[in-house]
This record gives sequence, C-alpha cells and structure tokens, in this order.
Amino acid sequence: MSRIQRQRIVDGEPIDATNLNDRYNDFAQPGALNQYNVRDSSIDLPQLKADWFTRNSWEQTLGEFNLSHSSVNTVAATTGGFPVAGHVVQDFGGTPSILNFGLGGLTIGTDEVLRLYWDLSVRPSYTGTPWTAVGSFSKYQFPDPPKTGVVDVATSADVWVMYPEWDVTSSLLTNFVPVPGQGDFNTNYTGARYGNALPDCEATTVIPAWVQVAFNAVDGSVSAPNLYDSGIGWRGVSGAWHYVGAPTTVYGIRWIIKGILHPEQATNVNYLGFDTVAGGTGTVQLEYTSGKAQAMIMRLG
Repeated sequence: MSRIQRQRIVDGEPIDATNLNDRYNDFAQPGALNQYNVRDSSIDLPQLKADWFTRNSWEQTLGEFNLSHSSVNTVAATTGGFPVAGHVVQDFGGTPSILNFGLGGLTIGTDEVLRLYWDLSVRPSYTGTPWTAVGSFSKYQFPDPPKTGVVDVATSADVWVMYPEWDVTSSLLTNFVPVPGQGDFNTNYTGARYGNALPDCEATTVIPAWVQVAFNAVDGSVSAPNLYDSGIGWRGVSGAWHYVGAPTTVYGIRWIIKGILHPEQATNVNYLGFDTVAGGTGTVQLEYTSGKAQAMIMRLG
C-alpha cells in the first residue's frame, strides 16, 4: 500500500495552523485511492454499510444432540406403497426440526439469494445381505470359481437421500413441498419403478447405505468367501442449496429422508430409483442423531 512521506516534527519547529493544515492536506488528495492502496485485504467489516451484503441469517438444530449416540432416531426403508411421504427429520420426541421464519415469513427479493446449508450425523444399519434378494437391482452377478453358478456382489451404489422442503403458503406450515429443482422421488419412470431423474436432485444429500468389497477375483470369477462387508459407521453428511428467482416469501423449511435408492437408467435418462426389494429384506434402516441447518439471505451484485 502506498505511504505518505513527510518528515517528522523536530525540536524548534513551529506548531501552527499552517503547519498542521499542510500535514492534514496529505490525506485529502483527489484520486488518491487506486488499485495499489485499496485491495480486498484492506477492506474490513467496519468499512461496509450495515445490512448491505448479508441481510440476515438463521440457524436450526436438526434432530437432537447426543454425542454418544446412546439415543437415535430410526428411518425404515421404503418397501412400497407409492407415493411415499418419507421421514421428516425430528428430535427424539417426534417434533419436526423446522427452520421457522415466523408469522411474516422471509421474503426473498429479485436482488437477493437464499443460501441454505445443512449437516446431519448418520449411520446406515441392516442385517444380512439385502442386495442379494431376488429381484434386487443393487448387485452384480459374477461366475463362481468353478463357473457353475453365480456370486452376488453389491454394487455399493445404494443410498439414502435427504433433501429440503419449504412452505411458501402460510405460517401454519402445513403445505411443504420440495424446493425448486428438487423432486420428491415419487415419479413413476418405468414399470413399477419410482424415483427422481438426476436433474431433479439439485438439493439432494446422498448417504451411502452399504459397501461390499470383493477381492482375489480369478479370471472374472469371484468366490463368496472373498466378499467383505465394510460396515459403515457413524459419519457426518452435508448439503447445500441456493435460490435466486422470482420474489418469494418462505415461512419454513424442513428436511426429508427416504431410501433405499439406486442409480438406474430408463429411456436414456439417469435416475435415482427405489430398490424396494433390497429395502424390504432384513432390517434396513438409517439411524441419525443431530446436525445443523443454516440459512442466509444475501444481496446480489
């Protein structure tokens, strides 16, 4: 940054109006601010007008805090009966975790963006090998070493999904729908298959359901004893979504969990679709405790 160069006051120098004015004039030079003495790092918050960049922010606990995971919420896998409502993220008493903007709601203007972030502590749980069920499309089949039969190996692509819904109708919070760009995974895309096309997953957080590893494959064949279930433990998952568009008043936002889903293609479109066969075998569920949701309303430009 450029500096003002002026000799310091010395003994015997008069301190009068002329002397002082000359010094202060150094700080009143027309056009003195330029790319050399004002850069990003030289601007701090006291120099910015209040309510200029971030108009407001909000925070909400998702689920309920339990560091030891001694208490958890449990979501059962979908086994059929579409359309499915899904599980609303809630505390241990069953109260939904809603980012509530009050009676007047939050109005998003044409020159503003709503930025939404969330995270949650989760653990998938199941018994046996759900992906091996007849009719499941969550597996690969490899020849066994004698090549007289087949061995089922999990694709390890099955997931739970978590996504936000908002209510833009009233503070009663009784009309939640997926946020723009996000579907509800209830689209019947082929036969008896339901799910979302990938372009309708703009606000989706995916949570791995299981991971199985095959090792010591020989000439394209896999031995059943050489299959290893990694056993996914507790982990944090997160997501984000931004809204810029027509002026909208939002009264509340909540989060939905659904599963088990698997990637699939139909009529040249990629989907996340329910595998109700794998989800209906054994005790397939997702456990969760707590997380946080944050919303910020910010100016554009």
